[in-house]
Amino acid sequence: HPPPPDVTQVKFAPRSDRSTRSPTRDRAGFGTQENSPLLSSRSVDFDLTFENNFPGDPEFQEIIRVAEEAIDCGRYPERIYQGSSGSYFVKNLENKTIAVFKPKDEEPYGQLNPKWTKWLHKLCCPCCFGRSCLVPNQGYLSEAGASLVDQKLQLNIVPKTHVVKLSSRTFNYNAIDRAKSSTKKNIQEKFPQLGRKFHRIGLPPKSGSFQLFVNGYKDADFWLRRFDNEALPETTAKKFQHLFERLVVLDYIIRNTGELVSRAMSL
Repeated sequence: HPPPPDVTQVKFAPRSDRSTRSPTRDRAGFGTQENSPLLSSRSVDFDLTFENNFPGDPEFQEIIRVAEEAIDCGRYPERIYQGSSGSYFVKNLENKTIAVFKPKDEEPYGQLNPKWTKWLHKLCCPCCFGRSCLVPNQGYLSEAGASLVDQKLQLNIVPKTHVVKLSSRTFNYNAIDRAKSSTKKNIQEKFPQLGRKFHRIGLPPKSGSFQLFVNGYKDADFWLRRFDNEALPETTAKKFQHLFERLVVLDYIIRNTGELVSRAMSL
């Protein structure tokens, strides 16, 4: 066999563009091709404008519009006191729950999580800090991703979920954001011409998962107590097994490591 070629003698053609930016990005630093990196340079100033626009799903779009209109009219989302994160029941104008909103920065280990148990857990038990396989503050994306996989596989066990941005006085904001919002409102009332120059008057919108609320279902505790006292009818047992198998398939595909029992019993 001939000896391998000496790769140290190979010469490459000079680049015409010696800039350090990725060839898959435009001059602003944003991706322009399918194989563009997901994250751009830290020096790029992103446009913070975001519209809750879902042209491919007019029904979901209408629910978002109803939720935003209700918030503007004073029907603010209500915090859910169960669980370990800041999550909220979103209402319509008739004060009926239409969705559950989970802000990114109020997740179990988020900076603005209103429930101090996880903060205490992180502070006192760093060696037992959550599950190492999970990326912090990405739960809202997992919620939307699970809904997408469910739709593609036509399992029909996950309520429709998308990532949206909402703002409400009932969300957990830091003192600085609340003070800035209050100051801008006062300036706008006293000096309307100056107030028109503000980019935003109210509290900053929060990114999070917006999951449609499903009526007519009970939580896991209800069914666990009931199953202790009475057996399931055969038809109900078969239906439950079928739904449970769908849930197992979905969890396996999305690599869900959450508690299976409570979610399975809520089916």
